[in-house]
Parts: sequence; structure tokens; C-alpha cells
Amino acid sequence: MMGRSSRLDGWRLICAGTMVGWSSCIAAANGTAVSPVDFLYHAAPRDTLIGIGRRLLLEPRRWHEIQQRNGIADPRHIPLGQVLRIPYAWLKLDVESATVVSLAGQVELDGRKLAIGELLPQGSVVRTGSDGSVTLDLADGSVVTLQKSSVLKLDQMVAVTGVASARSIVLKLDAGRVETTVKPHRDVGRFEIITPVAVSAVRGTQFRDSFTDDDAHGTTETLEGSVGVGNDAASVAVAAGFGTRVEPNREPLPPVVLLPAPDLSQVQPVNGDVALNVQWSPVAGARQYRAQVAADAKFRALVVDSLTSSPAVDLTAPPDGEYWLRVRSIDALGLEGPDAVRAFTQHSLPAAPQLMSPAADAKIVGGPAHLAWVPAVGASSYALQVASDPSFNAPLLDRQNLASPASDLAQLAAGRYFWRTRSINTGGEAGPWSAVRSFTQRPDMTMPDARIEGRRVLVRWQPQPGETYRIQIARDIGFVHAFIDRPVEAAEWSASKPFPGVYYCRVQSIDSDGSGGAYSPPRRFVVPIPLWVKVAAPLAIGLAFLL
Repeated sequence: MMGRSSRLDGWRLICAGTMVGWSSCIAAANGTAVSPVDFLYHAAPRDTLIGIGRRLLLEPRRWHEIQQRNGIADPRHIPLGQVLRIPYAWLKLDVESATVVSLAGQVELDGRKLAIGELLPQGSVVRTGSDGSVTLDLADGSVVTLQKSSVLKLDQMVAVTGVASARSIVLKLDAGRVETTVKPHRDVGRFEIITPVAVSAVRGTQFRDSFTDDDAHGTTETLEGSVGVGNDAASVAVAAGFGTRVEPNREPLPPVVLLPAPDLSQVQPVNGDVALNVQWSPVAGARQYRAQVAADAKFRALVVDSLTSSPAVDLTAPPDGEYWLRVRSIDALGLEGPDAVRAFTQHSLPAAPQLMSPAADAKIVGGPAHLAWVPAVGASSYALQVASDPSFNAPLLDRQNLASPASDLAQLAAGRYFWRTRSINTGGEAGPWSAVRSFTQRPDMTMPDARIEGRRVLVRWQPQPGETYRIQIARDIGFVHAFIDRPVEAAEWSASKPFPGVYYCRVQSIDSDGSGGAYSPPRRFVVPIPLWVKVAAPLAIGLAFLL
């Protein structure tokens, strides 16, 4: 990686002052006479080479070399505004530092955690973790935000002694993403960001650079102003609203228009859920989207930084407070478009309870139906709704301020029902409704009627629409040895009269899915001894006694 970076040192854009402008930067990129280590000084009124040497040079007597280098005929008379090319190595330079102004997540310098307000010297290497971001204020007023999983070296941060606002700032991005806002004033000097595949040189602009280790490509997206992007192969100027991609040992791609920002107008101003669920309309050409959340409008410390392939994100909501959400479209080249930004307030309400019983689509025979759910964090009471439709347009039952996470429902007619519940905090605020469950209420089987009609026994019971049945008959009330146990289609059953004695019968309803409800209470019935047996038995006993 460092080898690729060092090869780029031969192509270092030197942005001159405003009078020279961007054309000089492009000239430098294309290999004209501007040296990659030259400072471009604009001659001021009453400037002389001797005075410039005393004021700017480490060795004042080298003014003769400036004269030769720039073809100055009279060292005491320099045309106003003439550009003098002076190697940076000859200049008096004051080393500067960067200030940490915002932090989020894991951010380290030399293996230790950074702190807000800390001064970072030239040469510092800053690393962010998978949840980290850091914003640095540079001495020239520029702002640099390093995002997650990134490595940035503050390679050079110096001011030219004797020239107001003249600086040389070189940052090396070895991995990840960095967003930069270069102070838009009349500074002279240079501002460069170097990746292993390209150099970006700017003045007075807002742009993003990235380098991805996976396939070793870099991207540059310009939001304001213009950025020069180049390597040993070629260079391009990337205007505002355009981006380019650079791959190893290849020319930067011609700049392409960035995709438009997504529409976030449907994002609610207040989010009360424990999840931040945001959706937007798809953007034509977008392969991915980047969603970020920050506690400041300038996004200097990212609370969330997430990539998604669909036009929606479902994130864990941040703690209560004021936040800003921004989303970008990402094209097939990996270029990220302009930001769509939406402010919102996170005011977490009690979490939705998790339903416990009855199980989904359960069948309940008889009553009461017992509904129960898991206690929710932050809930002081609960609300419960039961309806005959899943949209709850007309709830059949609406109970409020239930102290415990359970409730019994008595006297429900047979049918299918839907239920849901939600938590209420001590302030009376209700959270989101839980998931919806359904259950089917099935009536109790009533005790059957059993009678003896002639030589047959007849059992009848109350029919239930759509049900079949199972009948059991036994000599014991516990039905341990049921000698009749069979399915029945209709709500009655008959058979030849059994031997005289005491019997018990009961009936179970069977649903269309084969599930059975509870058995009815047992009905006792007696098969009497026939009259002829009653008459003949004493005679038979007497006869036996006589014999």
C-alpha cells in the first residue's frame, strides 16, 4: 500500500493563489514546469527579492536562486502579482496541529483512545473502528471527518512563515472514507488528500474521498467547487455534482454525474419506537444507499453509519434527543451522491410487549380465554384490544390500565378473534402496539343426552357447525376401559342396547384440522334388566332350591 502511495509523490497538485486559479493546478497535474514541491508566491506591492529572502527563506541569501528560477530581471522591481515559484524546502515553516472536535465510537491514535479537545501533531495516524468517527479542525479552518473503519495520516500540516494564510496540508487516507470541507477563502498553498491509487488536490471546496481495500479502488465525489484527481497515468478535474473512480495503475475514470438524493419527506418528525425504521422511494440507478445518523446538523460525530441495498433501513434507535438523518444514493461505481437530510426527535416510548399465550392460531374450548404477554421494560400498565378483524376497526374489547401482563376473557361467542396489547409508561404515554395474534373460540361440549329406546341406546348432543365428533362409552366414569371409542359425523349415535348395568358416555368435538377439544361432562345412563328376567329369575332360583 505504501509503495503505491510513494509512486504518487511524482504527481502532487500544487494549488496556487486565487489569481493563478485552478488552471495552474491542472497544469501541475499534466507535468508542466510547476514543481510538485513549489510554493507559489504572489508578489505584493514594494516586494523585492532581497526582502522576500529575509522574510520567507531559511537561508535569506538564496534569493539569487529565486531570481534565476523565475527569470526575474531586476531583483528590486517585481511586477505586482507575479507568481514566484519557491521550493517548500527553502521556506520557513511553522508546524501546526489538528484539534479533535467530535468523537463517536472507537477512535484511536497509536493504540490509545482519543479525547475531544486533544491536539494532534503532524505525523499522527488516526484509526476508527467499525462504529467510530472523528472530526478534526485544521489550523486553516478546514474540517475533516473520518468515518468508520478508516486510517488517516496527518502527513504534513505547516504554515509558511511571513505569508498570512499560506499553508501546506497533506493527508494520507490508507483506508476508509473521509469528508473534507476546505475553508473557502483566499488562502495560498496546497491541500491534498492522497490514497494508494490517486491524489485529490483542492482549494475552497467540499468533497469526499474513499479507498477500499477489498478491490483497491478509490473514489472522489465533489459537492462544492472543483477537485483535481490524478495519478501517474492521468488526471481529471471533478466539478461539483460529479465523481470519479480510480483503480490501481489505471487512469481515473471520466467524471460522471452523481445520483440524486433520496426523498425523505415521509420521515416522521418524532420517532417513538425502539427501532428507527425509515423508507424512501427507490432512486433510479442506485445499487446501494448509505444512511447516517448524527446528534449534530453538521454530522461531525456519527451515531449510525449503515449501508443497505434496499430503499429502507431498520436501525436500533439512538437514546432520546434531537438527531439528524442523512441518506445518499450509491451508483454501480460506488460513488455516493448528495445528501438528503432530515431532522427528527427520538422520544422512546415503552416497548411493545411480546405476546406469550395463547399460541398463534390456538383453539380455545370453553372459557375463560386467558391472554398473557411478557412484561415490557418501561411499562407501568398495559392496554388490550380484542377484535373480530385484524385491522381492529371496531374492537369488541378495549381494556386500559391493566396492572398485570395478563387478562381473562369470559363469555366469548364461538368464532375467530384477534388480539394485541401495548405498554403505557408512568406518564400515561402509550407505546406501539404489539404484533397481532389470532385464536379461535370453541364452545364447551354440553353433557349429551342418553336414553334407551326399545332395543337400542340413543345418545344426542348439541351440534356445532363445521365440527365432527368422537363418542366414548365405558362402564367406569374415568373411561379407562371405553368399549366404544369412535368418530361420528352427526350429533347423535345409536347402537344395540348393551347388557344391563350402569354406563357412562361423553363426546368430544373435532375441528376440520383434526384437533380435538375437551370432552363433555360424562352422562350416566342405566340399561335396565328386562321384565322377563325379573320374573323368571325368582322362579328359576326356587326351582333350583326344590331340586
